[in-house]
Amino acid sequence: MSLFRARSDFDPDRTSSITAAVLLSISANISFIIQPGLVGGFVEVLGLSEEAAGQLAAMEMFGVASATIVLAIASLRVNWRTSLALFALIAVVGNYFSANADGMEQLSQARFVAGFGHGGLISLSFSAIGLTTRTDRNLGIYLTVLLSYGALGLLFMPYLLDSIGINGLFIAFGVAALMALFALPFMPSGPKKAEEIEVPSGPMRWKLLLPTLLGFLAYNISQGIAWAYLFLIGLSGGLEEQAVANAMFISQVFGVVGAILAVVISAKVFGRFGPITLGVLGGAAFIALLMPGVTFVTYLVAVCGFNLAWNKVLPFILAAIADFDVRGRVMSFALAIQMGGLAIGPYIASRVVGDGNFFAVELASVLFFIVGYVLLIIPIMAHQKVLRVHHTSAEA
Repeated sequence: MSLFRARSDFDPDRTSSITAAVLLSISANISFIIQPGLVGGFVEVLGLSEEAAGQLAAMEMFGVASATIVLAIASLRVNWRTSLALFALIAVVGNYFSANADGMEQLSQARFVAGFGHGGLISLSFSAIGLTTRTDRNLGIYLTVLLSYGALGLLFMPYLLDSIGINGLFIAFGVAALMALFALPFMPSGPKKAEEIEVPSGPMRWKLLLPTLLGFLAYNISQGIAWAYLFLIGLSGGLEEQAVANAMFISQVFGVVGAILAVVISAKVFGRFGPITLGVLGGAAFIALLMPGVTFVTYLVAVCGFNLAWNKVLPFILAAIADFDVRGRVMSFALAIQMGGLAIGPYIASRVVGDGNFFAVELASVLFFIVGYVLLIIPIMAHQKVLRVHHTSAEA
């Protein structure tokens, strides 16, 4: 049997399938999850301005977003396993040229290529999780493992920058991308077919899905604005680099706690209104905490609360979006929107950031949080009501 063709009895809920998707998340997100430390390295090691560092991060995220858009359009027609191999190799090439780039222009182009490769891997890993029955729980597991890596990466970022430098990190990213090939035998070859769906989902409700996706875009723009500059925001308050790294490490631990809460808290028991409200508006509140100024205590509380809220709410939002289509097709579009928002965010931040002053960055993040919440919560709750009626009718 071909390595690129799934077994006839392939089951996305099998432990090996879920494990492969979760481990693929590390290869896929290896750069993005430590982006604040990497942006700090662009400034501290490469000597770039805050604006240039943000634009460099945005170029990589635009590459990520481009790949997820391509897969969102083509996911029903292409083999996911073949795509995984292709995107892994593109990521390797992009990271290699990043390590050997000569000047800002070449580095920007190389990071776009690397981002394109990693973006394809991100989309495929999320889409594989989107096929599973317990999407909320499995996304929580996905994020728990990913954030555990991210916590260690941010903790040791000052040491890594001193020992292997930015170029060494790029080489490490390329090696991690190559390791994604180990997931091939355990990944689905495509979305579920109509005859494989056990529970009829009814027609796609675009009038509710479209504002939900717009809200998800606004939410991720707010995340991207804040995430890219969190490390530099800490340094702007006069904190030592290692102190900022320690705070970011602790925040990733809180992110793990948030992901675990998403596993433990069942949407069937608690609904989605409470978790989404606390997660989105809570994220806005924690970023707003930084606006009067930064001390170590306020910075620690803000970044820990931000990461806790982000990773607790993300599985609930994605699971709510996945409910619009149980075949798993909409998940790839959601990922394209997510990565697009995470690319637009750093770009917006790079345009409004002051010279060592991040108030405008923080304000923009808070405003997008609020807009995202309004656009998300109304259609999600309306769709939950429609689903309850639909399931009641089906049972009758």
